[in-house]
Amino acid sequence: MKVCFKCKKEKTLTEYYKHSAMSDGHLNKCKDCTKLDVKNREEVLKDDPNYIYKERKRGRDKYYRLNYRGKYNPTPEKKKEIMERYKDKYPEKIKAQAKSSKLKTKFKGNHLHHWSYNEEHFKDVIELTVVEHNRIHRYTIYDQERKMYRTTDGGLLDTKEQCLVYYKHVLNLPF
Repeated sequence: MKVCFKCKKEKTLTEYYKHSAMSDGHLNKCKDCTKLDVKNREEVLKDDPNYIYKERKRGRDKYYRLNYRGKYNPTPEKKKEIMERYKDKYPEKIKAQAKSSKLKTKFKGNHLHHWSYNEEHFKDVIELTVVEHNRIHRYTIYDQERKMYRTTDGGLLDTKEQCLVYYKHVLNLPF
């Protein structure tokens, strides 16, 4: 047992990080207090442009030092296998993509988002920037049974208007 100098609570040694320089081999601050201190420090530093620059540089250096470039890219055979599994799992998405492939975006680089994968909605798409499109897919869940999306709290987005309202008000997308 050991007392944390920060919160003054007595805890078992498993509640402390190991530190070889300490007499008992563990830090004098518990894991909870250490995590809280780190979180608070990051909150302060995230507004410092100097810190942000140094962190980005450190990340880039690590990327090249550890030779990550192309390290996790699948081989052509593996990529083909992944795409075949996707086609088998989501045939409705492949059909919708094929039907809407001739549609053009107003702005170069934008994506077309299917709010529904039912056949009657194949060509009814929403044009989005790449960032907006990624945000939508991060905060919605595809319901394969209904071929539509759900909100993260489970509500079904079964009309285009519902989708647009959700995207605008919840995800703060400009429509």
